[in-house]
Amino acid sequence: MTVDGLDVTVTGGVRAVRGVSFTVGRGEAVGLVGESGSGKSLTCRSALGVLPAGCEVSGGRIVLGGEDGGTDAGSGTGLSEASGSGGEPVAVSTGAELTAFTRKQWDAVRGRRIGAVFQDPASYLNPSLTVGRQLTEQLRVGGGLPRAEAHTRAVELFTAVGLHRPEEVFHQYPHELSGGMLQRVLIAIAVSCAPELLIADEATTALDVVIQAEILELLQRLRAERGLALILVTHDLAVVAESCDRVLVMYAGEIVEDGPTAEVLAAPAHPYTEALLRVASIGAWGRRELDIIPGRPPETGAELPGCRFADRCAHAVPRCTEGPVALHSLDGGRRARCLRPAGLLDEAPAPGPVTEGAPA
Repeated sequence: MTVDGLDVTVTGGVRAVRGVSFTVGRGEAVGLVGESGSGKSLTCRSALGVLPAGCEVSGGRIVLGGEDGGTDAGSGTGLSEASGSGGEPVAVSTGAELTAFTRKQWDAVRGRRIGAVFQDPASYLNPSLTVGRQLTEQLRVGGGLPRAEAHTRAVELFTAVGLHRPEEVFHQYPHELSGGMLQRVLIAIAVSCAPELLIADEATTALDVVIQAEILELLQRLRAERGLALILVTHDLAVVAESCDRVLVMYAGEIVEDGPTAEVLAAPAHPYTEALLRVASIGAWGRRELDIIPGRPPETGAELPGCRFADRCAHAVPRCTEGPVALHSLDGGRRARCLRPAGLLDEAPAPGPVTEGAPA
């Protein structure tokens, strides 16, 4: 998948996501991190065609597969189909641009070529139907399998995602399962039609650390076995360090840094990434207290003359607020929206921010 110059506006034309661009290749895991309100979930929901009411994609492109995106349909045909009105098939080719899709075109892609797993899995499952029936429905509608074959495949998928006694689980209702089991059920549904991309939006946030580790291990195994591309949205840098090949750091609706995960976390190029590492629970294990990031992010849609992190940055100089700051290319396939690592600053830094703020 390729996201190119994505803009998302909310009610009143307020820009909540600004010029976001990145690619995800086949079998690659990309972590999307940042404070709440940074635009992570809106970016992912744009790629799924499920933006909340009042939000819309106002600019840019999202391309699924093909030469730009680096992923191919699992069937090898490069086409997905869904039934339109009157039963006629709606074909969606590899390399299709998603932002202009109709409802029928989205039905041919969502759940088939793009899967999704969200936080609080119970809210995405029908409490009046067994989990087995909900999975077989996806297999019959999305995969075109007959009833008996869908049942067999559902049990196989429950086994594949690590559910014990899968035949028993098949006949259970969501309220009879634990949170970790429900997340596994949701992952089974998400990968049931062999998608090329899985979007996991805070999929492990509500789970205890043991179950979280098991779910992350499951996602890694699915990547290895199926060539599944993964976008992992999280607040937890430890999860990104463990699971992702690349990391995208978002702040106030923009990507401020991206690159190979190990390199970015070892030597961040943007002051916001540095700040996230200071407040994170990884790295200096001897710390008894975590730091905070002084100040607060700008209001959603606020139009600022320069760097959107400048008023919280210890390295800011007047030039940082004089005009827009581009996402500069650095060595090693990295990018940073900062003048300092790009070698464009020749001024001494101004005093750091003194505003007290809430923890990130």
